[in-house]
Amino acid sequence: MPTSVTAVPDVSTSGARTSASPYTHGRQYAPGTPDAEVAELIGLFGSRRNDAFAARYHLTRRNKLKRLWQIARIANQFDVIHGLTPVKMRLMLEALGPTFVKVGQILSMRSEILPQAFCDELAKLRADADPMPYQTVLETLSSEYGRPIGEIFEHIDPTPLGSASLAQVHRATLLTGEDVAVKVQRPGVRETMAQDVSIMRSIARLATRVMPSAQVVDLGGVVEELWDTFESETDFLVEARNLAEFKRFCQPYVYMDCPKPYMDLCTEHVVVMDYVEGISVSHPEQLIAAGYDLKEIGTKLVDNYATQVLDDGFFHADPHPGNIIIAGGQIVLIDLGMTGRLNAKTRSVLKQMIFAVAKQDSPALADGLLRFAGTESDAADYPALLADLDTIVAEYGTVDLKDLDLASFVTALTQLAQRHGIEVPSTVTT
Repeated sequence: MPTSVTAVPDVSTSGARTSASPYTHGRQYAPGTPDAEVAELIGLFGSRRNDAFAARYHLTRRNKLKRLWQIARIANQFDVIHGLTPVKMRLMLEALGPTFVKVGQILSMRSEILPQAFCDELAKLRADADPMPYQTVLETLSSEYGRPIGEIFEHIDPTPLGSASLAQVHRATLLTGEDVAVKVQRPGVRETMAQDVSIMRSIARLATRVMPSAQVVDLGGVVEELWDTFESETDFLVEARNLAEFKRFCQPYVYMDCPKPYMDLCTEHVVVMDYVEGISVSHPEQLIAAGYDLKEIGTKLVDNYATQVLDDGFFHADPHPGNIIIAGGQIVLIDLGMTGRLNAKTRSVLKQMIFAVAKQDSPALADGLLRFAGTESDAADYPALLADLDTIVAEYGTVDLKDLDLASFVTALTQLAQRHGIEVPSTVTT
């Protein structure tokens, strides 16, 4: 039976030799070199927050320094000291590994932090990775369920439907006959991400000290939002609950859906959900050949996304084409590991700003933006702010509300806020 698990040799690393960290006490490095930059960061590792975080995820100072040295070496390979082009940045993030690929994907939607050319290039990042061995998948399932997987699955296809840096997905059939997709997390991926985030916290503190723009962007808040995202994404029970909640929100809309999770088979490292057979919106030519109207699909996606953000306050935070499937006349959203939530106050302010634009009322838009940031009117150059907001009103004020690109609108506002030294909370811009 294809689901049987055979014994594999135990590979122990207890006797393996590891290279010592080159950063020893009292050692001096030439100013401006990668080693000197790394050494400067070492003193930042000692914060109480990072110490508690390290203890939780079993991170050692030695391993963190070793990883930081690797990051510095990769940065040096890409000659970042002489500047980064968009392509060079994308390639460097890919070389740095899954955490940084995820960071790049999120930054691709943050044009208030990076120039648009960088955002466009980082949007090409995908977390594709070489497949895990099938045996590793079977062993993970057996370990998670604590029983032979032949008691649960009639068949698991050895060839993955997709393989990413965080997990991979296999089509399978339950003993009860349902056709399902099984998402299995790669062993050790959460610990790797935790180590990288610990380093990012240190870098963010340093950047805030030496870069004035970092204080406007709230890098510390961005890093914490990133970790919240990573932590949720690596707890597959969160994704399973997101699927169940999102499916409830989809019920009033016959054209929207998402896979049903099998909660009794979901664990922290495994999600079992309905298998959806359809056409990805990343293949528009196939959709046209199948008779679908691309304009109608786009309109319904925009309408529903506005509903998710402004009414439900619960939305899919990674709606790239690969996560949208057209199946049986429905728009099916998959991969709900990344979701966002907005409280009632934030949604109210967003609506206020949208209506201000619709009425071409720049002062009301300014008031909404300052409420967003929690900034008093005299904290910014109010006349200059109003003048710049006039350009936002001119661009979006003539657009029918139902056609408003909400993501583009919020991005334009956050870019403008940054130029005026107004800090927009990371929960809004993520």
